[in-house]
This record gives sequence, C-alpha cells and structure tokens, in this order.
Amino acid sequence: MSVEAPPKKPTEPPAKKVRSGEYLFLGKYRSLFAICLILAVAVHVLGLLAFGTYTLFKGATPRMPFTSQGGVPAEEVGMEAPAPEETPEMKEDPAMDSASADMPAESSLDQDTALATAGLTSSLPMASAPPSLTPPNSNASTGAEKMLAKPSARSGVKASTVNFFGVKGEGTNVYFVVDVSDSMVEQDKGGIEGYKNLKDKLGQMIQSLAPETNLNIAFYGDAVDLFMPSSVPATPENKQAAMKFLPRYMSSTTQRGNLLRNYRPTIGTLPALGGTSRMDLGLVAAFEGRADTIFVLTDGKPVIQRAMSDKEREEYRKKAADSEISAVDRQKYEKEIEEYRKKFQDYNEEIKKYREKYADKITEKARREAENRAKGKGKVIEGQGFVVDPVKIPGLPDAPKAPTAPAPPQAKAQGKAVAPPNLGNWRDDDILEYLKETIAGTYKKDGYELPSIHGVAFLAKPAEEKFLRSLASRNNGNFMRISAPIRESPPGT
Repeated sequence: MSVEAPPKKPTEPPAKKVRSGEYLFLGKYRSLFAICLILAVAVHVLGLLAFGTYTLFKGATPRMPFTSQGGVPAEEVGMEAPAPEETPEMKEDPAMDSASADMPAESSLDQDTALATAGLTSSLPMASAPPSLTPPNSNASTGAEKMLAKPSARSGVKASTVNFFGVKGEGTNVYFVVDVSDSMVEQDKGGIEGYKNLKDKLGQMIQSLAPETNLNIAFYGDAVDLFMPSSVPATPENKQAAMKFLPRYMSSTTQRGNLLRNYRPTIGTLPALGGTSRMDLGLVAAFEGRADTIFVLTDGKPVIQRAMSDKEREEYRKKAADSEISAVDRQKYEKEIEEYRKKFQDYNEEIKKYREKYADKITEKARREAENRAKGKGKVIEGQGFVVDPVKIPGLPDAPKAPTAPAPPQAKAQGKAVAPPNLGNWRDDDILEYLKETIAGTYKKDGYELPSIHGVAFLAKPAEEKFLRSLASRNNGNFMRISAPIRESPPGT
C-alpha cells in the first residue's frame, strides 16, 4: 500500500537584506522625486532666461510727470465768417518780390484767408509732438542698443577732457547742445561771422577727442537737429563728418535755425504748443543717448509755450459745450464785415494807383533792399528773423495801409466769454524739475551714473543766465559766462 507524500509548501524567496539607511528617505518614491526636481530646475532656468531677454531688449521707458500726448485741440464753437467779395485782380510788379516793411504784397488773397478763418474757432493751434522728421535710413534705438551704449558695457571706451569755452569737463559719451535761435546771431553777439567763429572752436573741441570717446551734436531752436541718431566714436571718419555738419548752421542771414528737425523724443516731454528755444528737447536728446557729459551753450533760457493739462482741457471742453454766440453779436459782426469789405475795396484801388504812379521808385527801392539783404546789411531779431536795413527813396511816400479785419465774436456761457486760456510759458522751476525727473526716469532706472551738465552763457541777460547756472549746479556741472563776441582763433592755435 502506497503512502502519498504530504504536499510541499510553496517556496518563499529569501528575505532581502536591508542595508543601513536604505528606504529611510522617500523610500520607493525616490525616482519620482528626482524627476520632479529636474523639471523644477529646468522651469526656473527657462524663466530666468525669458526675464533676462525681456530686460535686455525692452526699449520703452515709463512716461514722466508733466507729460501729455497733446496740447489743446482746436475747438470750433460755431460761426464761420462770410467770405469777402472778390476784389479787382492786380498785376504785381516783379520788383515787389523783395520783402519791404512798408510795401505790402498782393493783399486780397491774404485778407480772403483772414476772413475765411475769422469765425469763432480757437486761436490756439493743434498741439502735437515737436516738429521733426526721422532721418533717412535710420531706425529708432532699440533697448539692446541702449544697453550696449552703456559705458560699462562698451568695449574700448576712453574718457576725453574738453575745454568748452572755458568750462572743463571729462566724459566717455559727450554731447554738445548748442543754441541756433535767431538771437544767437544778433549784431551785439558778432552776427553771422561771430557764429562762424563759435563753430570753428566747436570743431577744434571735436578734433581733440580721443577716438575711443563717443560724441554727438544737438543744435536746438524751435526743434532739434542731431548730427547722428545716436552718439558715435570720435574716429577720423566721424570727425570729418562732423566738420561737414557744422558749417551749414547759421551760415547766412537767410539760412538760420533748425535745418533737419530730425529728432523726435521717445520719452515724455513737457506738454507744449511750441517754443522759440527748446533747450529742453536738446537735453532730452542727450539723456536718451545716455550722455555722461553734456555741454550747453546759449544766450538765454528755454522758451516753451505751455499747453493745457488733461484736466484743464476737459474743463474747457465742458464750458465750450454750454456756450453760444448771441444773435445780437452775430448781427453786429456781420455789419462790421460789410464795412470792412468796402474799406478793403477802396484799399485795393489805392494800392493799384500807388504802384502805377511810383513804379520806377518802387523798383529802385526793391533793388537796393535786395543788395542790402545779399550783403547782410540788417539785423536778426528774435521772433522776426532777419530785418534788412530800411531804404529811403526821395519822392516815394509810404504805401497805403490795409484796413484791419474785425475780430469775430466770442461764444459766452452765462454772460462770460469762453475761450481757451492763454497759459503763457513754462516756468523755470517747472522745467528744471521736469529735467530732474526725466534724468531719474532714464539713467537711474537703467543703472547709469547721472550725467554732468555744464553751461556756458553767451552774452545772456542776468535773469536768463540764472537758469543755466541752476541747471549746472543741480547736475554736477560747471558754469561760465562769455561777455564778448567770440573772436577768430589766431593761426596755429
């Protein structure tokens, strides 16, 4: 009889030996933790790269206080003036091309325009950015270019010492900001010849710069002309280009002021309706170029017509919306216009007879005035330009005077006239504060050292000299006064 063997128990694997410290940290999840750690490091690295790229290439700067995208829009409140009746056409003598102070040119067209625009419209022009054009084949500076322009990031830069009409300064990125308004060539300042001597000395300063020093020139009047869109090394080639750039400015009584208008700010500027002396824009151009040393030469201070703030503009619009021209004022104005038309017809007849009677003498006067203008006989007056020396011709009386067009009526709200306010010019303290905040918003924000601004007052009045002195003292600069016209340098100097 066979006996069945008892069933075998399943064989169990030998117990795994546990080494000291094994499975004490995360146990079996150790691989999953390692994968998560690698992914986290990769995400942070990518984030840092993205942020660094954005910081390097960002070009826009935040708008500063005092900024506005526009001034005062022209507000039409209601009334168009009737156009004048046609006046007899007059054949103008060719000799009348000369700009004579007492000899009016053909007037009917001018008066037609005056009447057509004599309706109730704002006398304030549309505000816009300072007039300027982008130079051909030039692009706005990118954020990367500005970063590369930083002295600490620029390779091979070298500081140069400049003696700017008696003021000494040193810099690696030098901007010359020079006034080209009409008053700079007035007779007591040496006229056109005196300004030529000024440009010659400026050229000598440029020639003295080390090739590793960067430079730019900003001529300012009612706008700004830049030598280059951004500063360039003072290489022989760039120095030669600067020598060709300088002679064009203030070269004659007819070629004055800004010629290129090739600078348009990309940072906030003072809300303005224009101005005859925009030193502020010349300085802003240097700030955008991250100049470390700025030299300013002027015979005055900034003259900038203030525009309304957004709040002031909105208040004016509300008042204008509730205003109107009364029927009585309209009737009065229409009567004045009819009387003016009659006077203007009489004037046209008088001027026609005057030209026919004194044709030879008028021609002689125009010829002699043209000679004076060609020889530069006259003077430049701020706001008037070149005024030729008057010429008196025996037997030639003064020309008939044109009648004055009547002023259009104003709209009124609750019995008070409503018109855009005349805010005058920006005050010196406001301009200095704006410049201070603009520097902080450009240099400090991007980690640049603040620039030195040196000022030279060229036969300036004490009140105007005060602005330039304050500008220099507030910006680590020096100040100098020129009390005589600039003379030609002796040969060999």
